[in-house]
Amino acid sequence: MHTDPDGFVTRTAALAAGYTDNEFTRLAVRGDIRKIAAGIYYPTAKYDALSPTDVHRLRATAAARRLQGHAVSHTSAAVMHGLTMWNTDLSRVHLTAARATGGRRTRETHIHTGSLDELSLTSVGSTPVTSVARTVVDAARIVDLDHAVVLGDSALEKHPITAADLLSIVDQGSRLHNIAAARRAIARMNGLSESAGESLSRLRMAEHGMPEPVLQQRIPHLGFRVDFFWPALRIIGEFDGVSKYGGLAENLALEKEREDALRDEGYQVFRWVWKDLWNFAEVYMRFEKAKARIGAR
Repeated sequence: MHTDPDGFVTRTAALAAGYTDNEFTRLAVRGDIRKIAAGIYYPTAKYDALSPTDVHRLRATAAARRLQGHAVSHTSAAVMHGLTMWNTDLSRVHLTAARATGGRRTRETHIHTGSLDELSLTSVGSTPVTSVARTVVDAARIVDLDHAVVLGDSALEKHPITAADLLSIVDQGSRLHNIAAARRAIARMNGLSESAGESLSRLRMAEHGMPEPVLQQRIPHLGFRVDFFWPALRIIGEFDGVSKYGGLAENLALEKEREDALRDEGYQVFRWVWKDLWNFAEVYMRFEKAKARIGAR
C-alpha cells in the first residue's frame, strides 16, 4: 500500500486507491499496519525499526494532522527540530492552540494554549511546529534545569539563534507559567557544548563552585581541541574519554598519545565518564588535585 509524504497509511487514501473498508481493516487486524491515531496508520515493519524519538515524531505529526489549528510545541517540537535531548519524558505529545483558554491533558496529548504569531511558527515538512527559539523557551518551562539546558545547548549549536533571541521571547511571555525557570535555564545555555554529557558537566561544575571553563579550545602548537580548558591554570578537562574513542585499542592508544603530548607541554589533564556525573564530587577532587600539581611546580 502506498504511503503519503509523512509515511502514513490512511483509511481515506486506502479507500480512494480502491481498497475496501474490510480489506483495510484486515491489514490492521493482521498487524501489517499499526495505528498511530484515528484513521492514521504506519507500516508495522518500518515502525518496529524506529527509535523512541522517531516514534514520538510520528505521533506528533499525526496529532497535528488530526487537530487542525494546533502546532506541535514544547518537547515534541524539540523532537521535530532534531534537538538533542537527554532522557526526556516523551509519553505525551505537546501541542499549542492559538487561544487563551481550553488547554487539556490526556494520556496521549497535552494541549497548551497561547499566542502563535508568524514569528513563533514554522513547519517541518507539512507539520506546523513552533519555531526553534519558541520551542526552547516553552520546553524550559515544563522540564527541569538539566533537561532544559541540554535541549537549549543543542538548539544554540545547531540553529542560527542566540541567547538574546530566547530572552526576547521570555520577555514577551513574562506572565506565562514558570517563565522564570526558562530565564534561569537560558542563563546556563551555551551553544559550544557538543553533547548532553558536556552540558550536564557544565551544570555540575557550577554546582560545585568550579571556575567557568573555556569550551572547545584548540591548544596552541598541538592543534588539539579539548572539551574544557582553564587557561590561567593550564588545566584541561575531558568528558567521556573512553567511549568517545569507541574503546578500540588503536583509538585508546591515540588518545593516550594525545594526552601525553598535552602533559609534555605542561598541561594537567583530568577526565570523567557518564557515571561520574552522578557523583561529581569525585570529579571536583580530580580538578583540585590538578590545581595542586600545577601549584607544586
